[in-house]
Amino acid sequence: MAQEQRSSHHFLWLGLLLFVVFSIAFLLPILPNDFWWYLRLGGDILMNGEILSVDTYTSTIYGTPQVYPMWLSAIFFFWIHEFGGLPLIGLIRGIMIGAFFVVLWLTCARQGLPGWLIFILSFLNILAGANNWAVRPQMFVYPLFGITLWVVDGVLHRLDQCKESYRFRLSRWEMALIPISALWANLHGSVIILFFLLVPMLFENRLWKKYLLIIGVCFLATLINPRGILLWSDTFSLLNSGGNEFSREWAPPTNSHWQMYIFFAWLLAMIPLVGLSRTRYHVPQWFWLLGFGWMALSGTRYVIWFLAILLVLSAKAFGQWKIIPFNPTEIRKDRFQLAMFFVLLILPLVFLPGIRQVWWDQAPPSLSADTPVEAVDWLKKHPEIPRPLFNNYVFGSYLEYAIPDLPVWIDTRFYPFPKEIWQDYLSISNAELEWEQKLESYGIASLILDPNAQTMLVEELNRKGGWCKEYQDLTAVIYIKCQP
Repeated sequence: MAQEQRSSHHFLWLGLLLFVVFSIAFLLPILPNDFWWYLRLGGDILMNGEILSVDTYTSTIYGTPQVYPMWLSAIFFFWIHEFGGLPLIGLIRGIMIGAFFVVLWLTCARQGLPGWLIFILSFLNILAGANNWAVRPQMFVYPLFGITLWVVDGVLHRLDQCKESYRFRLSRWEMALIPISALWANLHGSVIILFFLLVPMLFENRLWKKYLLIIGVCFLATLINPRGILLWSDTFSLLNSGGNEFSREWAPPTNSHWQMYIFFAWLLAMIPLVGLSRTRYHVPQWFWLLGFGWMALSGTRYVIWFLAILLVLSAKAFGQWKIIPFNPTEIRKDRFQLAMFFVLLILPLVFLPGIRQVWWDQAPPSLSADTPVEAVDWLKKHPEIPRPLFNNYVFGSYLEYAIPDLPVWIDTRFYPFPKEIWQDYLSISNAELEWEQKLESYGIASLILDPNAQTMLVEELNRKGGWCKEYQDLTAVIYIKCQP
């Protein structure tokens, strides 16, 4: 009876965690950075019947060869948006993040932790990592990463439970890593991270033969993509792209806001936690801790993967202490417990974009404040605006989707643009020396700028003359070159 009560409470703590995950995922606004150009890409792929091989979105790198390893995610985004608009996009984001945390919960639960403690650890993970929950292809592979971690950590857990020699036999879940590899390779360019989990398993003496086979077959599975073996050269080219140095998410994380306070505090807390618990980690788990830790400290975009590793390894450390689970008020009726679980899952639906605005007068907007909706609507009504157009890079993605026949100067893809383009962009945006000559060299005839992020350039345009302000709101300002 006691075990049943503990199990049911465990179930309800999971329901509470999913309530938190869904509520945050549904309330977060959709950022313009990547989402919109993926919608454009998905529609273009379906319309043309092939994946684009050259850039057709910009005036600066038009016609240059491009690769899109996330082509399948772009198609999914297009279908989802066509079928259900922003509410369905928000729902799918919540489901992907929720599935990720369910798998992490199961991974922690096998250590024998009580539900309340898994909830606390997972809640810290949410607080530190929610800034990586943007609507982008990466969200589709979060559950795949979680499943892979659950599988390989489960193998190591079974080694702890049975001391005899481990048999070579592949489990059903280990076999599932093969289709996961193929799917990941077509959803997002981060498929290399899958192997960061698998390769360390070669250093466990009882497993190396089996995982040498698994890694080999999973690698072959990644070749089931439109680029074949070239996918891997594309991946390394993307990682080494000069444009990435201008992206904040490729830069090392800094202890500059409350989410990073939690991340760095958790990282430091792992030292006494492991020491006091005398946890015996397997060699692969040390590789995960050190490898993913190095990645996270090298680039902010990798923090979310490392947070999952920290969660699982923290659960293993706490599992060494025989913690007596917190015993809340006894819930005697199983049907009531089940009903409460589903209520916790359903309640956050009221926070979905387009739904919360119906009942909540001061509801957070569906789109972030830096999405230039009104300014782009104005541009649509004035097709006579001269081109080429110089644009704020964040605006580029939304412009590519909303006005397909208007090539942008730059966008948030970062990797396709040469380093020189980004240097010129920053020089012009900051109104540095010879900014006017640079605009002239590109033949710029109009600009759409963010008055909050490109303040110096806006001030110079207003002060020096030669540019006429045609439109302005709180998000964007549009200039055209004045006629003599």
